[in-house]
Amino acid sequence: MSGTNPLDYNGADAQSAAFDLLPAGTLVRVRLTIRPGGAGPEGWLTQSRTSEAQYLNTEAVVLEGPHARRRIYTRIGIRGKGGQGADDTYANRGRALIRGILESARGVEAKDTSERARAARTIRGYGDLNGLEFLAKVGVEKDQKDPRDEGRNVVAAAIGPEHAEYARLMGGGASAGVATPPALPAAAASAAPPWAAAQPPQPAATAAGAGAPPFWAR
Repeated sequence: MSGTNPLDYNGADAQSAAFDLLPAGTLVRVRLTIRPGGAGPEGWLTQSRTSEAQYLNTEAVVLEGPHARRRIYTRIGIRGKGGQGADDTYANRGRALIRGILESARGVEAKDTSERARAARTIRGYGDLNGLEFLAKVGVEKDQKDPRDEGRNVVAAAIGPEHAEYARLMGGGASAGVATPPALPAAAASAAPPWAAAQPPQPAATAAGAGAPPFWAR
């Protein structure tokens, strides 16, 4: 830096690379953060300014690899502009993505219909999604009304353990702080371990229960 004018930025590196989009279809391990908008249960949802639509305003941070620390912003639909139930396409797409995120984060295959899998697809509130780590497939979303729009990256889908790259990119399994179950006595080896039995949603863990398996894995 000797002899360089600190106020002259002509010799600084160009930042164009910081704005390059991740190619559509890229698989990355991410951590999800919800940016609360003050609407809905516990204030996790964001209310549209122009309609009745509500969504989760999320940020997914890439955890490792050549795209580490990149941020991907995605709105996950919870309620559409006017549709309800089966007719609410916006909400149905959002529910499908949330299911995929839970399956990816908790290591559940989409075709698994066991009680444990059903429990893993259950949340006590939208806050349970906050902090989940999962394998994301990156997409590129463009403004259809602006032909000059270069687009932005979004989470197009969550990738589950049935995908060939899941184990490698997720480090061998699901994340989200799943505790390793204790070893069982030989006599009980053939019985289903208590942590694998599906349980109904429980209240949030207290300090005394810190380190216990999450409610869906008990």
